[in-house]
This record gives sequence, C-alpha cells and structure tokens, in this order.
Amino acid sequence: MISEVSISNYKSILCQSFTLGRINVFVGRDGSGKTNILEALGIAAAAHDETLDSESLLKRGVKPTKPSLIFHSSPHVTEQCNEIEIVWYEKNSWKKAKLVCDNHDDICAGWKDISWYEPEYIEKVNNLIQFISDGSIEGRYPFSDESKNIVLNAAFKGSRNFRNFKIYNICSDAVIDSPDKISFCHSLFTCKNMPQIFAIDDIENLLAHNYCKNMLQSIAQTTVVHSKQALITTNNPVIVSAMNLEDPGQKVFGVKKNEKGQTVIEELKDISLVKNIV
Repeated sequence: MISEVSISNYKSILCQSFTLGRINVFVGRDGSGKTNILEALGIAAAAHDETLDSESLLKRGVKPTKPSLIFHSSPHVTEQCNEIEIVWYEKNSWKKAKLVCDNHDDICAGWKDISWYEPEYIEKVNNLIQFISDGSIEGRYPFSDESKNIVLNAAFKGSRNFRNFKIYNICSDAVIDSPDKISFCHSLFTCKNMPQIFAIDDIENLLAHNYCKNMLQSIAQTTVVHSKQALITTNNPVIVSAMNLEDPGQKVFGVKKNEKGQTVIEELKDISLVKNIV
C-alpha cells in the first residue's frame, strides 16, 4: 500500500501532497483536477515499470496528451517547468519518479525517468551494490549487468503492486462497459488477478448512486482482507456520505481549483464539509 503522496507539475496540479488510506474518495466538480491525481500516480507506476510508451500508458488508463499540455501551466506561472515529479511512501521508504520527454509537441513522445541519475540515488545505489556484493562488483553505477536491476527493484522501485496500478473508467475502458457492472466492481475488490492498487474514475458513471453508496459501506473490511487499495473519484456528495471517517483506512478528499486555476487537494475530516466542495 502507498501512503503519503506528493505530485508536482502535472497538468492542473502545481504542487500538492496528501496521505492515503485503503479507500480514498476524491470528490469535486467536473474539471477540478480529480482525474489528474489518478493519472499522475499512473504515470509514476509506469515509470517504475518501465512502460512509458503511449500504448502502455493508455492501457493503464492514462490518456495520451501532448507533453506541452501535461506540464503545469497557468497565467500565474511565469516560466513552465519541463519536469514532472511524483514522490510516494511505500514499504517503509520514499520512492520517486521524475519525468522528462524528448518532444514536447508529440503526443507519442518518449518519456524518461531521470530520478535514478540524481546524486542521492547514485550514491545509494553505489553503496548498496558494494554492500550486497561484498566488494566483488567492480566499477561504479550505472552498471550494465543484472545486479543494477536487482538493486533498483529491491531498494528504490515501487512494489509490483504499485507498478500494476490501473485506472478504470467506463468512458475509456471497454472491459467495464458490460452488463454485469456490479460483478466487475466486486471483482476489483476481491479478485487476486485484479490489481492490488487501482483507481475508479467517475464511479457514478459505472454504478448507480445508491449502489455506490452501499458498496462503500461494505468494502472497508474487504480491502483489508484482500490487501486492496482503491482511489475513487466522484462529483456526487451522496456517494461519500457512506464513508466512516473515524476509520483511518477510509479517507475523503475535497478537490477544487483555487483563484489561480490550480488544483487543491484537502482531506476532509467531516462529511458535512463536502457540500462546500461540489
């Protein structure tokens, strides 16, 4: 499970941090930036899975967009930054993805994670490789042999659960657009063959409002038993009324844009505060 998250320079998100539970509902108006939160995590997972090509991102639920439109930009930003940074806490350590691309105007631009080349990572990798090899590996990072990947996967890359992260959206994913939506949704929370960490974008498009509410009431224990973590977006306050905020595993976030057009994410401690968001 991932916990603390920080997203910088992704679409409408300039710099936002928040702490996740097992069930996380992001509620806000259309266009507030809810989907951008999910996509930022999706592109971070893709970076650590080394699947940053457009086709792989699309299968993960991240819509292809020209990089020039992905980097945060607003009338209040004088100079556009051309790096996206996502940092998260998982398995007792911080993970990072810092992304750049080779062509800002090409929707199929090749993305690259440059976080491995930062001095702090290079030194950690060097020290760790020398430690586990008892000095038997000569040279300095980057290595061309298999030991580099072993070290990166073990110490610095996100877990396989996070690297399998996927966003489900009825408008873009044919597998959801089926008659048996309730069974599909149930399988997300219970089936081992489905991702352990996943997102459902605009859940009200997938299931009726009343069923969404009932589902949120019943899945809290399910996520613990099946080691699942879910991120859900909605613009309907009725859906989140079923959340039990006394349970630290259940969290509701208000998502809105400030006067500068930037997405602001705020954890809500009281369900009644949702009415101020939508």
